[in-house]
Amino acid sequence: MTFAKMKIYNKLMMIVALVALMLSGCRKEEPSIATPEQMVLIYAINHNNLSGDLVQNERQILSAMQNLSTDKYKVLVYKYTSRNSNPALFEVTKNNGEAVFTQVKEYDKSILSVNPQRINDVIEDAIALYPNLKKDIFFWGHGNGWVNPNKYSASKEATSVDKENKLVAPQSFGGEYVDDNSTTTEYVDIDEMANAIPDNVFDAIWFDCCYMSSIEVAYQLRNKCNTYVAYPTEIMADGLPYSRVLPYVIESRDFKSAARELYLYYNDRSNPLPVTVAVMRMDKIEGLAEVSRRIFALGDVRPSTTGMQNYSRFSNAPYWDFGQYMREYIVANTSEGDALRTELKSELQSAIDNFVIYSAASDYDFNYYAKPILKENFSGLSAHNYVGGNSERETFYRKLDWFSATR
Repeated sequence: MTFAKMKIYNKLMMIVALVALMLSGCRKEEPSIATPEQMVLIYAINHNNLSGDLVQNERQILSAMQNLSTDKYKVLVYKYTSRNSNPALFEVTKNNGEAVFTQVKEYDKSILSVNPQRINDVIEDAIALYPNLKKDIFFWGHGNGWVNPNKYSASKEATSVDKENKLVAPQSFGGEYVDDNSTTTEYVDIDEMANAIPDNVFDAIWFDCCYMSSIEVAYQLRNKCNTYVAYPTEIMADGLPYSRVLPYVIESRDFKSAARELYLYYNDRSNPLPVTVAVMRMDKIEGLAEVSRRIFALGDVRPSTTGMQNYSRFSNAPYWDFGQYMREYIVANTSEGDALRTELKSELQSAIDNFVIYSAASDYDFNYYAKPILKENFSGLSAHNYVGGNSERETFYRKLDWFSATR
């Protein structure tokens, strides 16, 4: 090859290399897709007076997911989009880098969201989308513990029947408008709700609503999750600060820190707002039931509730602190100096400590911000003072699993 030809050849090689380099530099790298690891379902009853509060919580959810992978962490929300719309299931996705809600499925609003069948259908749809992931569920709406004090009086005899000639039972979760133009609300009974949730599917259940940290509710849901989080008192309409809580739930699986964030959100301010929360290990609840069974077997003398810590603002449906109530039950049915009294109190406290792995309470509760919550009498759980009889409330109470397990 002559010198002139060599120069031409070298120039051609340089041009080829430069073009290859340019093409390589301009090629857009394909984004990496993370393998899904976890699914969180938020089941919201927002067809009620809380609709505006869910809008705020939705912003917080999107804020939390803005910095998290929506490929790795799947967050689903069941809700109404507006008062006159159908409810739908949405998934948090990324659109040009922004976290947004993308509709997955729409549902017929002729079936209320508090209907056990609708609850089960939405859960099953979410499971079908991501069958092999670790799963948590948040229930968002109004809560009444195991009983609806607005509809059922403790003194009302159990004579009311529905169209199927069944006893009209107290209702627990929801508070959903029955139609677009009504303010009448409906709830779902806690036993029917438990039946709608499949066993051993959810790692955690979190009730972001009032009064659901009762021993009766927790025991009814004992086979539904490993970790249970709820509030023995009311919660402010703002509910959870999801932008602060979700990262702990999703990334670190640290429910104690997540619950602490809720507590600090309301309590760590110049004018603290009332707040309570408890985190429970469901694999320890049978130990608590066993001790309680031994305590109730002592006798039928009910302790005086005068001065006992009550978490409800409704005088006709008090929710007494579980730990204090059970200690007083021991005292009412044993004699001073009885070794069994000391023994059972110790076993009771040990069982509570094993079951309630985190609890926190503000200095005052929702009784018009004037009633203190005494920390020595705060267990994170509430309990009903069962007095027997044939009232609607007591008749329904006897159907609950907690009653069957401990009486």
